[in-house]
Amino acid sequence: MTVKDWARQQGVHPMTAYRWFREGKLPVPAHRAGRLILVDQPPVSAVPGITAVDARVSSADQRSDLGRLPG
Repeated sequence: MTVKDWARQQGVHPMTAYRWFREGKLPVPAHRAGRLILVDQPPVSAVPGITAVDARVSSADQRSDLGRLPG
């Protein structure tokens, strides 16, 4: 991905990202490829992450149940 595309994706002006690259302050690895500056893509993890969700819907008549643990 080019530094221009990366900047737009991050909500940063492309000139700011280019300046950060020149000053060595770009927060991601990048390198020059001819006239382009390419941002290195982070490696994709081979182990998928774990997602946990805890959702409750309560009404006023269930208020006493909020302190109890399920099970």
